[in-house]
Amino acid sequence: MSPRVRMPISAPRSTTRRYAASSRTDPVLCALWTSLAREEEEHADGIALVQSRPASRADSLTRLDGWTEALATVEQRLTVAERLEAGATTNRQLSAALDLEMTELEALRHVLLAASGQAEIDAAPAHAERLADAAVRLSNDPHVRLQGALLRTRAWLGRP
Repeated sequence: MSPRVRMPISAPRSTTRRYAASSRTDPVLCALWTSLAREEEEHADGIALVQSRPASRADSLTRLDGWTEALATVEQRLTVAERLEAGATTNRQLSAALDLEMTELEALRHVLLAASGQAEIDAAPAHAERLADAAVRLSNDPHVRLQGALLRTRAWLGRP
């Protein structure tokens, strides 16, 4: 991992805010997207703080195999989520959010914070589980429900 590598910190929060705005007529869904956007903003603030600090010599020597590939996957899935049209269905929004959540974005965030000496304990699994539960509860699409079940299982397996 190089300190020059930038995490995509603004896209998830702006996408979830846009999803919230498009679902204002559905209070449950709007509350879900708003809540997820707030958490993404907190995560982005932590990453921005780390990225604003000058890199130490140890940071510049740190390398993480697969970092570039994992970021490319995150960016590709963010692009898909951002390009959903304004009238995208709840199923398409949920699917895009679940696809993004199944990337290594959260793991990359934790690595970045730990490498900078600012590792934090937060509710990332709760974030993923809330999205997964909402997908299963709010969607009638078998693919979205499967994505939700897979994300819930991944969050459950990642618990200490």
